[in-house]
Amino acid sequence: MDRKCVIIGAGLGGLSCGAILARHGFEVTVLEQERKVGGCLQTFVREGVKFETGMHFIGSAARGEILDTMLRFIGIRDGLVLHALDRDCYDIINYKGQDFPFRNGREAFVEGLSQYFPGSRDSLAAYIETVYRVSDALSVESFNPERGLDAHDSEWHRRSVNSVIDELIEERDLREVLVGNQPLYAGVRGSTPFALHAFTTSFYNRSAWRIEGGSDRIAALLEKCIIDAGGEVMTRCRAVEIVCNETRATGVKYICGGVSQTIEADTVISTAHPSISIGMVKSPLLRPVFRKRIEDMPDTIGVFELYLKFKQGKVPYMNSNRFVYRGGTVWDSEYYTNSNWPLSFLYMHQYPQFDANYADAGVILAYMRMDELSRWSDTVTGRRGKEYEEFKRVKAATLIEAASDCLPELKDGLERYWTSTPLTYRDYTGTRNGSLYGIAKDVKLGAAGRVSFRTRVPNLFLAGQSVNSHGILGVLMGSFVVCDNLLGSGVMYEGIRSSIL
Repeated sequence: MDRKCVIIGAGLGGLSCGAILARHGFEVTVLEQERKVGGCLQTFVREGVKFETGMHFIGSAARGEILDTMLRFIGIRDGLVLHALDRDCYDIINYKGQDFPFRNGREAFVEGLSQYFPGSRDSLAAYIETVYRVSDALSVESFNPERGLDAHDSEWHRRSVNSVIDELIEERDLREVLVGNQPLYAGVRGSTPFALHAFTTSFYNRSAWRIEGGSDRIAALLEKCIIDAGGEVMTRCRAVEIVCNETRATGVKYICGGVSQTIEADTVISTAHPSISIGMVKSPLLRPVFRKRIEDMPDTIGVFELYLKFKQGKVPYMNSNRFVYRGGTVWDSEYYTNSNWPLSFLYMHQYPQFDANYADAGVILAYMRMDELSRWSDTVTGRRGKEYEEFKRVKAATLIEAASDCLPELKDGLERYWTSTPLTYRDYTGTRNGSLYGIAKDVKLGAAGRVSFRTRVPNLFLAGQSVNSHGILGVLMGSFVVCDNLLGSGVMYEGIRSSIL
């Protein structure tokens, strides 16, 4: 079997594909255009405080749960130290000025929300059972490349989140609360599939965790797996073309240190945004109609993010995630105006580096559309000018003021902050338009709205957050499907099963 594999992108998708294939005898080379690996797993340090950029918390990582199993199969679980979020309120939905806690576990989830909606206990039970039934169809036990999300076309992928919940739940405010975690998948009313909501909700409802030391620990462990197995990870090397002959891909042309080079490949996996990946293929093997379909797919919205450094011993550590809604609905926050922004925001603490009783740092994320940043779209990070810096300063002040209304500790506890916009995400992670989660899933587009891991170039595969699904679980599922296709039926499944035991 041909075993020389070149992977474009050293985010979670590229590194996980590389780690699995290198361990199974492939000659792996990963090309990353940035100086650091990790993509959305990257962190940064300011004034001695470490900040997450994308992977703020994870789910289903208790022994035997799906993420735990996948990380054990890859070989990195023992290198991670995880801390559980509060099981009685891992997420808090603040809606109409009231807090509604999400509790871990099916029964506890129902019991907790029934205290606020006592007449809806039965419908809550029906809702959470539906969530688990849909998500369990994609569990490790049923892992099958022919039934993965890429090919899955069930009722739950064709129906929107709100249509299903409106059918299950009569109480209007409860409907809103149940979708209060939708920034985790950038939900859009009437468009986002219920399957994506179920996949995300069950993932965190089983268990929720922060990673001690930051999510870049995952990237470092995956990179080490590749190198220990004889593979190579090359940073500051930008892929510019996937070279093809009349029938297949033959290599990747890249620029490293200003020098253009080509590396031969038997298999190419690209984890760049699908439109960027397809744009690197000059071959007529990819038809114009396919290229246009990929190019026209909508992206999820981006975010403005505040990175907060707290005064020492001033802000008690919050072992929960807080979703705050300032209008009469949890939907439609992406349709803000200059006068009412932010309509919602997500507030989280980083796991403490020094004193576990007090937070060193936190983040606040609020939706931001790329059209607000169009005047700086041709600039690069650090060179956008004074007008851009003033734009961010005004946005930061507005967001801090909005957050302080329900988080009074910010007033006295905040020492300093830094900011990022969708342009920052675009430049550091390579996602088109700086979107949070890449291509948006839309029930109105049907099969045309999904990106397959396969292409018409028979040895070119796609992975990453726009393929299959986003987030650590969605990306890993996509990587597993690609690797199973390359390793042959049964190899991955048996390996995963052995990791459960």
